[in-house]
Amino acid sequence: NRVCTYMRFAATRVVFAVLCAHLSSASASRSTAWPTLPGSQCASAVRELTAVPTCLLVDANNVRGATAFRLTTGALVDLAEAWAHSNGLRGRVHLVWDHGCKPDALTSRGLEHGFAGPRQSADDMIAAQVPLLLKGGERVCVVTTDRELIFRAKHAAASSGAGRGALRLLGTRKFVAMLRHGREAAECAQEEASGGEALEGEHALRRFAIAQRASRWHERRRRKHARKSGAAPFAERTWQRVLLAERLRRAIRTREGGVANSGDPTAEALLTDVRLDARQRSSLLRFAAAVGEDGEAAAEEALAPPPLTSRPRRPTRRARRAAAVAEKSEPAGSSQPHRLATPRERGEWVRERQLESLERWLSHAGDVAQGLGAP
Repeated sequence: NRVCTYMRFAATRVVFAVLCAHLSSASASRSTAWPTLPGSQCASAVRELTAVPTCLLVDANNVRGATAFRLTTGALVDLAEAWAHSNGLRGRVHLVWDHGCKPDALTSRGLEHGFAGPRQSADDMIAAQVPLLLKGGERVCVVTTDRELIFRAKHAAASSGAGRGALRLLGTRKFVAMLRHGREAAECAQEEASGGEALEGEHALRRFAIAQRASRWHERRRRKHARKSGAAPFAERTWQRVLLAERLRRAIRTREGGVANSGDPTAEALLTDVRLDARQRSSLLRFAAAVGEDGEAAAEEALAPPPLTSRPRRPTRRARRAAAVAEKSEPAGSSQPHRLATPRERGEWVRERQLESLERWLSHAGDVAQGLGAP
């Protein structure tokens, strides 16, 4: 009896594990697939938004997260511009982005862009704008699936004394389906590819993140189901969004005829973002070192996955002495920190070089602006 009971228990556990694995893979496939809706639902949702003058506050990174961050920042901007233009919502769609060197508000081709800066989040900006717009007599639609932001928006609407129906909520996956509605699949793919080319740094960041460490078990599972669901090979990190937000902000400012770095903080201000910990700051600086002095070209060579080799041996005492003699014999005008005695001085020198490389990478926003959307 004990043996039969044990065998039944073991068989139940095996069946339960297989069922859980199947359900988890199916849910991952559904969550990372491109959102789609019938054309009638998309058309009715657009009619509801355009029937009454409505201001859309879009949590941009939350929208990208609905597609497992496969929707690049440039592709989202291009799709939102085309959608606002075709539905008569120019000037009423606000894309609110996390991060950036400083809080900023920019207008570009019928879209309003808001950057939260290093000390607050996009949720804070949206929650602060909701009561102001409602008191002005406009209807507000918040595009997000963040429960905390939804609660804050409802509380702000109630405290502002707005009437019933003045605040509307729209899910991110439904919003992505609305952006892609009425466009051929090839056209959407071309726009997404053009957005990726416009922001080449986003692909460079992804390749760098993949090459830096071995894949974990959940990432290997994502890659296994990538053909079915199109899932991203890794989860996008906060330090990557910090760099992409600042690069996009400079690109928009340059595209609208301004100067990308006019009165802006330097790249060192990115390290003061409150959502970055020590590990993510070090990853950001490593990417800056990989970019190097040649910008994107140097990154292409540095971002390749390292070959699997054995652990390097420690140099012998004779090799260390020869290296020390060669270092002392270098000229005084050399760019290497051979005369920096303490490790702290050498670390500061390396940090300065990394920040300079990062500033050059961010300064390529003018090239990004030329490929960002169509006039």
